[in-house]
Amino acid sequence: MVEIVIEKSESLNNFPKIGRVVPEQNNNNIRELFIYSYRLIYQIINPDVEIIAFIHGARDLTSEEFKDLTK
Repeated sequence: MVEIVIEKSESLNNFPKIGRVVPEQNNNNIRELFIYSYRLIYQIINPDVEIIAFIHGARDLTSEEFKDLTK
């Protein structure tokens, strides 16, 4: 699984918009890729991509803990 996470995250360098917009954040620059039952959440900061979370898909992103992932 670690290899897959590394492969997916490295692909973001060439294709940063490959993931979908995180619905809980409503920001076109905060996106996610699904890897099995996990969410790889990242932010596009041209020209870079910053991974901001790797969490289980069952986690509630509307909680206070994840209120603003970009801070």
